[in-house]
Amino acid sequence: MTQRIDRRTILKSGLALGAGFATGGLARPALAQSREMTLAVWGSDAEVAAYNAVIAKYQAANPGTTIRLDVMPFAQFYQQVDTRLAGRQAPDLFRVTYQQVGRYATGKAAVDLSPYLDANTGDAFTSAVWSAVSVDGAPFALPHHTDTFALYYNADALDQAGIALPTSMEDAWTWAKFIENAKLLKERQAGSYPFAMSWQNGAVHRWLVYLYQHGGQLLNDDLSASAIQEAAGVETIRWTQSWFQEGLVPPSTSLKSSERIQNLFVNGTIPMMLNGNWQIPFVQQQASRFKWGVTYLPRDKAMADDLGGTCVAVSRDAKDPAAAAAFLRFLTDEANMRDFVNEAQFLPVRRSLVDAGIDYKLRPDEMRVFVDMTKTIPEHLVRTVTLPTWGRFNPRFADQLDLAFTSGQSPEETAETIAADVDRVLVA
Repeated sequence: MTQRIDRRTILKSGLALGAGFATGGLARPALAQSREMTLAVWGSDAEVAAYNAVIAKYQAANPGTTIRLDVMPFAQFYQQVDTRLAGRQAPDLFRVTYQQVGRYATGKAAVDLSPYLDANTGDAFTSAVWSAVSVDGAPFALPHHTDTFALYYNADALDQAGIALPTSMEDAWTWAKFIENAKLLKERQAGSYPFAMSWQNGAVHRWLVYLYQHGGQLLNDDLSASAIQEAAGVETIRWTQSWFQEGLVPPSTSLKSSERIQNLFVNGTIPMMLNGNWQIPFVQQQASRFKWGVTYLPRDKAMADDLGGTCVAVSRDAKDPAAAAAFLRFLTDEANMRDFVNEAQFLPVRRSLVDAGIDYKLRPDEMRVFVDMTKTIPEHLVRTVTLPTWGRFNPRFADQLDLAFTSGQSPEETAETIAADVDRVLVA
């Protein structure tokens, strides 16, 4: 059980170090004794550099405090964290996607942060992400950033194929036009395959984008039962399955693979990729042989996009939860969030930063496309992927879609099996 510590006790003990308890100001040297903490993350070079920058800033303001950044591969991240939790040797703080917060909260693996936060802390964050980190009204992580998807393209390859790009979201390619262009690129041999989607390592929530675009839902309106077995779900499975059947995407890019499709894009294997804004620093650095840009996702009955991004939680094994929470407040305050999202090419989740906007130093035009895409994230999708039970049916969901994509399992069987798995979890 989490020990309840009121705000007065925290302040008296000097544990409100870091980002000013309510104001988000710079950390103040509040501790005389040495404190060591570990923060476990995954991330690109740009992300790791951004984490290290805020850690250095915090340590400079808090002599005697040391925070070690433990960087793990994303493919093994949750497995390693879970193993350490089972052995009661978990890191003090760990990065986590919004889709996974409920699992760690209900499993008592993440600490309820309520004792270490002002009552109105949630008002500073956008409602979607604050809802995502809260279980039964209590926050079990602090939101750090969000991200979403758009379509990267090799401008030279598309120009040579005579493919015109959308100039606005309203002009975004339809599903049919997107496939038509992909087949044209294949015919012109613009790379080994026309495109790939970044949903590897079981990131099945990203597939939901297409389901919602087609007018479907994974769950019914009140989230009490599966809806994927309905026509829109079966048709969306069939459409995405056709990418593999028609040789439009590399076979190695299905959900259960660990292929890094950004590598395929920068080395010319694919001229288009559906990927997130955090890849911009990597593409900028590596794609030196061709011009590239970002445009809107293809759309069907509607436009829709993914709720991405991560938050940071304090683990139940934290040696000093109050000190860990103090660093967490500092990490997510306005100034440090602005710096982090600018360096790592993410999108902010503090209302003040969302309203004011970020003057991105790297590829601002492309970042504006991603900002526009965040406005299309369906509210029902957010409620679905942030359910505490999401982590329980997510693996089987990914397994079944992978069978459809790589083994030819029928869309009907795939949808019915997913529906049965989801309903079994929901009624448990």
